[in-house]
Order: sequence, then structure tokens, then C-alpha cells
Amino acid sequence: MWNAWQTRERLNYRGQFYKLTLMTPFFSPAPLPPAHAHIPVYIAGVNKGLCHLAGELCDGFLVHPFNSARYLSEVILPNIEAGAQGTGRRREDVQMVGSIFVIAEDDPEEAEKQRASVRQQIAFYASTPSYRGVLEIHGWGAVGEQLSGLAARQRWDEMPALISDYMLEQYAVVGRWADLPRLIQRRFSGLLDRVMYYLPFTPGAIDDRWRQAVAGFHTH
Repeated sequence: MWNAWQTRERLNYRGQFYKLTLMTPFFSPAPLPPAHAHIPVYIAGVNKGLCHLAGELCDGFLVHPFNSARYLSEVILPNIEAGAQGTGRRREDVQMVGSIFVIAEDDPEEAEKQRASVRQQIAFYASTPSYRGVLEIHGWGAVGEQLSGLAARQRWDEMPALISDYMLEQYAVVGRWADLPRLIQRRFSGLLDRVMYYLPFTPGAIDDRWRQAVAGFHTH
């Protein structure tokens, strides 16, 4: 469809599941400037199938925030690479983008709130059966089963207690604001190409801590 819009060629796609052969002028936007003619396709995922698909066809892969460096290196990247090899591509053809849980420790009171919030978020994600592999690779599959049972009974307040401090540190990066870029690069070097902080953020509320964190990625 994008090619039909860009080149004004007749739409003629006949696939296994869909046939697309009609493009009306009403739904056909003007071509994009040449510099933006290629629209990158990113997909998100956790398990092997979507990793494989990203390797086969996609420009990028959005890594779920409930993740670990070990799961990335042992499950996600090998399956992206396997998919890429099947279509004559390389792993490097897929940009890896990660949203990372971070806990900034500069202010003890604020850090404790962040720690509780991240623990609760991880517990919620870890209760999802289809994400169980992210736990199992560390030997915590039984914790996932417990969390699923609590979620099924809507006992949400009891779930964060099952996420130990050690588990928290596998799924989140903990450190001072100024140190977060260095810590993230040390953990995810060679695994991720772009990162985002998984933190509550209010548009316009950029303070020195955010500027310091962004600048840190240029200096480390």
C-alpha cells in the first residue's frame, strides 16, 4: 500500500491471507519527500516467534520493559538473528530499542517510591503467562505461577512482595541519575541500540536530572 501511494503504481497485492487490489483517491495520500520515502517498520514482542519475524522483515524491534540482559542475549537476539539469516539479512539490520526500568537513588525518599512502583510493575508483567520465559531463564518460573494465581484472584497488593531485591536488580537499573547512562551502557552494550527510561514523565517537566542523564550517554 505504501508503495502504491509513493509511486502511484496500481495496488496489486495477492498474499496467502489478503488480496489488496483497490486504492481509491480518497484514501491515497500524496507521496512523501524522497528523504522519508522509506517508512521503517518496528514490532514489539517477548517470545521467539515475534523475534524471528522481526529478523525476517522488520527495521526494528521494541524490547518489552520486562526483560533482562540475559534474556536478551540468550533468547531475543539469537531468534532475531535466525530470522534475519532466513531472508539474507543480518542482526544489525534490525535496530534494537529498549524501554528500561530505572531507579534513581539520589533522593532516598523518591528512590523508595520508585522502587515500590517498579516492583509493582514487574509483578504485574511477570503474572502474564506468555511472559513466563523472562522468569524461567533465571529459574523463577514458580514465582510467575504464584503471581498468575494472585492476579486471577485480583489480589494485586500481595504481588509486589514476591519480587525480591535481587530480582528487581535483574530487571531494573539502579543508581544515581548521573550514573544511569554508564550503568545502562555497561549492561546493554551490544544488546540494545537505543534506550528509553521507563519512568513517569510529565511533558515540559524537564529538569537538570533529565539533562544530566541525556548528556551522560554522550560522555560514556
